[in-house]
Amino acid sequence: MNKKSVLGLLLFSCVVIAGMFLGTMLMIGQQPDPNYNQNQQEVNNEATHEDSGSTESSNEEDGDLQDQSLDIIAEDEWYYSDATAGDPQDANDVAEDNEDTNSSETDDEEGDTSREPEENLNSEEPNTPANEEIPSTNEDGEGQNSAGDATDPDNGNTDIDTIGGSVLDLPDMQLISDSNQVDYMKHIPDMIYDSKIEVALDIVNPVLDIKAKSAILLDANTGEVLYYKDPVIAVFPASTSKLLTALVALDWCMEEEEVIVGDELDLVASDSTLARLKKGQVLTIRNLLEGMLVPSGNDAAYVLAAYVGRKSLMNESASIKEAIPEFIKLMNNKAKSLGAVNSNFKTPDGYDALGQYTTAYDMGMIGIAAADSETILEICNKSSARNVFVDGFDVTWSNTNSLIVKESGRYYPYCQGLKTGTSTMAGRCLISVAKKDDKVVVSVIMNSDSVGRWEDSTKLLKYGLGN
Repeated sequence: MNKKSVLGLLLFSCVVIAGMFLGTMLMIGQQPDPNYNQNQQEVNNEATHEDSGSTESSNEEDGDLQDQSLDIIAEDEWYYSDATAGDPQDANDVAEDNEDTNSSETDDEEGDTSREPEENLNSEEPNTPANEEIPSTNEDGEGQNSAGDATDPDNGNTDIDTIGGSVLDLPDMQLISDSNQVDYMKHIPDMIYDSKIEVALDIVNPVLDIKAKSAILLDANTGEVLYYKDPVIAVFPASTSKLLTALVALDWCMEEEEVIVGDELDLVASDSTLARLKKGQVLTIRNLLEGMLVPSGNDAAYVLAAYVGRKSLMNESASIKEAIPEFIKLMNNKAKSLGAVNSNFKTPDGYDALGQYTTAYDMGMIGIAAADSETILEICNKSSARNVFVDGFDVTWSNTNSLIVKESGRYYPYCQGLKTGTSTMAGRCLISVAKKDDKVVVSVIMNSDSVGRWEDSTKLLKYGLGN
């Protein structure tokens, strides 16, 4: 190769290297896409929203969480959407998720408690037909709770279990209207893990894929634990607490006793799942139990609480600020008598409140007691309930629990109840009882999502009845 060729090759190599160097420098110095981080954040937010299953109540079923980004909720269920009580926070899950529950219980999906924002359910409805069918307005506040309306993607129903809304407050109730601005965990003590619980959980725990944060499966006849997942961590009850409200009411009242609806309705959060009671109506304890357990009516829970509280005080003229706290005291005493040592109830409907908490284990003890009540079991096993009040008002409520509604797509033939619950803090909850031959099992699902609540419960019930 001659000298000129060598020089030409060297010159070409220098040009190539210089070009690569300049290109690298340009790439390093390139400005980032200003939309990249924002787009990535939106993708992450969407993923988070889907994972959360976003709430019942309102109102959750029934696809009735008090849910979107924990905002939604309201008990799961045919809610309008649980509450709650709820947990206040569940309107038919069927109506789904109409939980709850507090909720805030329409169902999840229902429902506790995002509610259907069609109208003010506490307002007077003078033109209501004599025979009115009221789809669960959902609680699964189911009763409650959510900082916004939650619609069940499964059936298009609004979950009524949400939290928030103006309400005549009681000194110690402390309802939570914005869970993002409250350090509620500091109000929850360390859970008690005593020898009784330790012995109960000393089992060969089966491996089951359960989505819920906390769950337990029990043999209702023996109390034996058949499966558990974090059963002694603090969770929120939403409208599943209405089972305890019903047990207390039945301890104190005969089903045929007559009750006049009064000012206790002023205590019901505006985003609650409702039975749509009105002041001055006259109905029986049985009517109230059906209005509380079937559509997850937070209003029915408060009417029961006021009536029973006055009976306990032996003062028919006691104010609601005296009667309701008295009833809450009865609730907590009843819970402890059933073995629920890690619970503190502050509302009769389960609506999210500071210092209110429970565990899956405790709700299992309450669930077994509810399953042992002929009245509660009969009511909770109804897909719909027609009631004629003492004053002649005729109404039909739809159940927030999709597992007992044949048309829901989630029907499980051996299931006989019990209660949905949905709220912002509780998520989607469901306490179920199933019977096959002589075998009776109770499952507790706490803080699942709108689909998981049903799938988890069915999986546990099938396992319990088959083993």
